[in-house]
Amino acid sequence: MRLSKAGDKSWVGQSVERIEDLTLLAGRGRYIDDIGVPPGTLHAAILRSPYAHAEIRAIHTDAARRAPGVTAVVSAA
Repeated sequence: MRLSKAGDKSWVGQSVERIEDLTLLAGRGRYIDDIGVPPGTLHAAILRSPYAHAEIRAIHTDAARRAPGVTAVVSAA
């Protein structure tokens, strides 16, 4: 089923053919983790508070900045 124009919702309530199933079932699916990472690529880690609605009084970033391989530590400060 093809949509004829932007905003056309004629597919709502209709069966839509899935085109990815055969590839996945045959073991030929590609996932983001399968793609190689070029050397020098930086990775990010986000640390969130484990406490909902907590008041954050301080963020100590010194140890993170000294850790091997850390390029940057970003905070609101």
